[in-house]
Amino acid sequence: MYQLLIVDDEIYAARGIQAGVEWIELGISKVHIAYNIRQAKEVFAKHKIDVMICDIEMPEGNGLELLTWVREESPFTESIFLTCHADFEYAKKAIQLGSLDYMLKPARFDELQAVVEKAINKIKTAKEFDDYKETYEHYLQLWSLYEPLLIERFWMDLLSEKIAADPYEIREILEEKKIPYKESLQFLPILISIQRWHNELNPQDEKIMEFAIRDVAGSFLIKGDQQAQVIQIRKGILVAILPIEDQDITSLDLIKKDCQAYIDFCRQDLYCDLSCYIGELVAIHNMPTILDSLLRCESHNVSCINQVLLMSSRKNKEITIQLPDMSVWSDMLKKGCKKSLLVEIDSCLQKAKQSEGLDAEYLHKFKQNFLQMIYYVLKVKGMPAHNIFSENMAFQEVTRSVTYLHKWVQEIVIKTADYLEDKETNQSVVDKVKAYINEHINEDITRDDLANYVYLNPDYLSRLFKKETGISISDYLIEERMKIAKELLRKTEMTVKDIALEVGYSNFSHFSKTFKKSTNMNPKDFRQFKQVHA
Repeated sequence: MYQLLIVDDEIYAARGIQAGVEWIELGISKVHIAYNIRQAKEVFAKHKIDVMICDIEMPEGNGLELLTWVREESPFTESIFLTCHADFEYAKKAIQLGSLDYMLKPARFDELQAVVEKAINKIKTAKEFDDYKETYEHYLQLWSLYEPLLIERFWMDLLSEKIAADPYEIREILEEKKIPYKESLQFLPILISIQRWHNELNPQDEKIMEFAIRDVAGSFLIKGDQQAQVIQIRKGILVAILPIEDQDITSLDLIKKDCQAYIDFCRQDLYCDLSCYIGELVAIHNMPTILDSLLRCESHNVSCINQVLLMSSRKNKEITIQLPDMSVWSDMLKKGCKKSLLVEIDSCLQKAKQSEGLDAEYLHKFKQNFLQMIYYVLKVKGMPAHNIFSENMAFQEVTRSVTYLHKWVQEIVIKTADYLEDKETNQSVVDKVKAYINEHINEDITRDDLANYVYLNPDYLSRLFKKETGISISDYLIEERMKIAKELLRKTEMTVKDIALEVGYSNFSHFSKTFKKSTNMNPKDFRQFKQVHA
C-alpha cells in the first residue's frame, strides 16, 4: 500500500481533497496533511511518502522550494502541484524539478484521482524494473563464474551426434572419461522451450537470462542429482536429462508438478513464458532419437504456452480447420467496420486454437492470406503499404504461436483502419470522389452515385469538381479508365475485350470509340505500336 501527503495552507481545501477522492481504490492506505513546509518535512521524516499533492504559494515558503528539498531527501516521491496560479514560470520550474503534473484549482476530484493513479502506476513500473534489475545482477554474477562440466560435455557431444549413438562406443567413452553411469540407468529428457521474454533484451542480456532459466531448472527438476544435467541445445531451447534407476518408481504426476512449478517461477520471477515437453524413459544411446521427437513436438506447438506437455500425447493429426474467407474481411475493413472485424478475427483464431492438429503451417498460410488482404485494401484505397508495415517487423516470429499471430493481426487491422479513417476524414470532397472512382473503376458509375457518396446535390458536386480540377466528372472518369486501359494493353496479354470489362465498359464498341478518341489509335494498334517502340 502507498502513502500520500497533501500540503496546502488552506485548511478546508486540504481536507476537501482528503475527503473527496477514493484513496483506497488507488491502493493508498494513509493520507497525511501538512499546512506548511515545516510540517511537510516532519511528515517526510516519520513516513515514506509515495505521492505528494502540493500548493505553490504558502506563507512559510512556496511549494517549489519544498519540491527541491524532496528531490534530495526522497527522490522516489512523485509530486503533483495543485494551485490557483496559472503562471508559466511556475509551471516551467515545476517541470524542471520533476513534477508529474501541474493542475489548477478548483480541480475535479475525478481528474485529480486520474493523475494520482498515473503517479501510482509510475511507481509500480519503477519497482518492477528494480526487481528485474536485481534478479539480472544476481544471475550475471553466477554466469560469470560458470564453467562447463565433464558430464555436460559428454551430453552435448552425444545429442549433437559428435558421438555415435552406439551402445559399445558410448560405454567406452564413459569408461575413458570416468563418468559414473551404471548399466541399469535409463534417462528421461524434458525439453524446455523459451516462448517469449516479457522485456525486450539485447543479445548479452538474453544469454544471461537463459543461463538463469537453466540454473533455476536445476533447482526445480534436478534437485541436486549430480548425474542429472540441464544443457542448452540452441538459442531458446534447453533439455533437462534425468537419470532413472531401473528399480526406481518414478511418478509422472510428480515430474509434471515440478515442471509446472518451474514454469510458474520463470513466468513470475524471470519474466518469460516457456513450456516443458516430457519425453519417454530410454536407454542412453536412444537419447538423440527421443530428442528429435521432442523438438518436433515443440515446433508443432503453436497454441499452448506456459504448459507441461507429454510427448506421448502430442501426435500429429491432420488439420481439420479451414482458412477463413478474407474477402469478407476486406469489405469490412474498407467500410470502416474495425470493431466487427476484430471480433470476427478473434472468433476465428480462438476456434483455430481449440482445433486438433493446429501447427505452424496453418498459421503461415493464415498470415500470407491476411497480408494479401491488407495489400489489396491498401491498393484499392490508393495508399502505400510502408505506412502500415514498419521495416523492423518480425514477420517470421508471428507464426510462432497463435498468441503472437493474434496480437500482430490486431495491430495491423487497427493501424490500417485508423489510417484509412484518418485519411478519409482529412480528404476534401473532390479527393473522396476521386478515391471512389478509383475503387469502383470497373463498375457503372453515375453522377448520382458520386453525389450520394459525398451527400451533395449532383449539380453542385459537378460545379465543385470542375472548379477544383478544371475538368468535368465524366471526363475525369474517362481519363482514369483510359489510363488503366493503356497500362493493361502495354504490360499484359489480356484481350481487348477483357480490358474493356476491367475498366467498366460492357459495350466493346463504345470502349474502342472512347479509346480512339482519347489516343487517336484503336486499342489493337496502340498495343502493337507500344510493343514495337518498347
